[in-house]
Amino acid sequence: MQKLIKIINKLQDVFAVVDGLQMVDLPQIVVVGTQSSGKSSVLESIVGKSFLPRGTGIVTRAPLVIQMIKYTEETRKSMLKSNNIKDTENIQEWVEFLHKPNLYYVDFDLVRKEIEDKTNSLAGTNKGITNKQIVLRIHTNRYDLTFVDLPGITKVAVGDQDDDIDEQIQKLILSYVKQPNSIILAVVTANTDPSTSESLQIAKKWDPHGIRTIAVVTKLDLIDKGTLQDTKDLLCGHKIPVKILDVIGVVNRSQKDIVENKSMDSALSAETEFLKINYPDIYKKHGNKALVHTLQMVLITHIEKVYPQFRAELEEMKRKLEKQHLPLYKPDEEISFLVGLLKDISRSYEDTMHGNQDDVSIDETIGGGSIARTFQHEYLKRINVIDPLQDLSDENIANILSNTSGIYQCTFVNEKGLQKILRRQLNYLIEPSLDCVALVSSDMLKVLNSIDVNLLDTLRRYPKLYEDVRKVFEKLLEENVNNIKEFITSYIESYQEYINTANPDFISEIVKSDDTIQDEILAAVNIKKHESDYKPELVLNSTGMPIFPIPDRMAQTDRLKTVRTHMLKQLLSGLNNQDIPLESSEQIKLHKYLSQCYFEYIRKIVRDFVPKRIVHKMVNSFLKNLDKRLNEEIFQTYLKENKIGEVLIEDESIINERKDVEIKLDAVGKALKIMVDIRNS
Repeated sequence: MQKLIKIINKLQDVFAVVDGLQMVDLPQIVVVGTQSSGKSSVLESIVGKSFLPRGTGIVTRAPLVIQMIKYTEETRKSMLKSNNIKDTENIQEWVEFLHKPNLYYVDFDLVRKEIEDKTNSLAGTNKGITNKQIVLRIHTNRYDLTFVDLPGITKVAVGDQDDDIDEQIQKLILSYVKQPNSIILAVVTANTDPSTSESLQIAKKWDPHGIRTIAVVTKLDLIDKGTLQDTKDLLCGHKIPVKILDVIGVVNRSQKDIVENKSMDSALSAETEFLKINYPDIYKKHGNKALVHTLQMVLITHIEKVYPQFRAELEEMKRKLEKQHLPLYKPDEEISFLVGLLKDISRSYEDTMHGNQDDVSIDETIGGGSIARTFQHEYLKRINVIDPLQDLSDENIANILSNTSGIYQCTFVNEKGLQKILRRQLNYLIEPSLDCVALVSSDMLKVLNSIDVNLLDTLRRYPKLYEDVRKVFEKLLEENVNNIKEFITSYIESYQEYINTANPDFISEIVKSDDTIQDEILAAVNIKKHESDYKPELVLNSTGMPIFPIPDRMAQTDRLKTVRTHMLKQLLSGLNNQDIPLESSEQIKLHKYLSQCYFEYIRKIVRDFVPKRIVHKMVNSFLKNLDKRLNEEIFQTYLKENKIGEVLIEDESIINERKDVEIKLDAVGKALKIMVDIRNS
């Protein structure tokens, strides 16, 4: 028994220094009850000393871990000797606090004051609460036992307390009772309806099967004599609205007894007498002695039950903490660490771009895959939807052709006009191409946040280094972006400056174009076609002259002359002939369709060229120079200035995180050693 409780005591000591709520689910007894339910009296009766702070409102404002340790005579003499206390003073109990090691208290009034002082230092003096534990060891000649006294449940804030003090207390209590390894000691007053008991409601929620709840019924001496049978039913568990391990009634010292300093032994004797008189057939199962015995048996049984699993959980927690601590280590050799880190960043970045990373993301497209999507889904979509004749009306074409002809007649194909039209229209290819460069640049910068997660976590530990690395990335990208934007713009402008309509690929584009477009272009230079349109029934003889019926011969001949005259006039006089409507102008149609075909011809070239150029002169160039630039602009710079230490200054949150992990890791390590040492002793 002593071994198992010693383990819990030592584990409580170990984990009490860990900040925050309980780190592990310790097998321990947690005491829950409302204010004025008699919690303090129950605990003092168990301990056999009056040592807890008393008063109105919330008295217990921090989890108070009370460890009762049954000492040996050898231990007692050692304590007396180390504190220069004579054995004649009959010291039978003494206390030490975890926060004041090697300092012993034999005056329990001073123990009460130290609890009050420590509570104020942790929770403030305005009746607030804290989740930080106060651990005290009570060395006694009675028995081994350990329990945690929690703040009393309340609904109303008093004094300077926060308005949500009830929620804060509930949250603190739940952090203990919801742990499967906690035994819930629910304190209930005999003169209240147990169905409304806050402590029992909490137990019902978090221990619905009642396998780890004990109810303590207090203030039996304050109930009306006429309700003894009801109280007996309560003590026998008949009126408890939840399943529990046991119900134990107790009679503690009254306020009058406390004021008169009635001894604990006298109070226990009075309790036994009261129970014999009022509950003669069940009195042996109740009272503080029965409560202590039950708590000991339940705690030991519970520890034995959960011990193997608890140890396994600690070992798993140790592995997780070691893994968490690994990327937080502080390098011993800063120079080699920095060189290695920069090289690893460059290598991981390149692997991510080429799809060679170890951990492939399933949540998003990153790296080279993201850039490929930009080409396929952003760039091609934008460039393919451009209308070759965007913002170009027949009137616009007419004006361009007229203005480029000057005082001369515009005949057949106006090369200057066609060049002006195409220069204007090809300009629409520049913006989406440059936007593609910007999108790829943005994708490449995002890749820095997608490199190996351990490398990224290490890099982020050092704000100055992280900032400098990003600056190198941004600077190198900006250089590549500016160069490639200039090149792409110049590349498209070269097609605007020189229109090569004799290029076989352009002719091929016309051939592959829409039948209507081909017909219109050919029709513009095919007078015979127009003659057929005007006289589809016309038949020519062997000399090329039309054959008409005799009566109509002269009329048809005149008509043919009119058609030819009209077509020649349109082709030779062009747009200077105001008699021809714009929409029927063959010259406008010709330039419109030539522009459309040439635009398509150049669009195919540009949409194939731009992604290739970006990959070649932007992506690959960036990857080729990244490692060198990181070394030159970060490592070499700080090395020359002897400032390596400055770039490796950690973020304060990382320092705190490492300290927190190291404290927890140390606590778990000590806990495992304690479990092994005590178990094997």
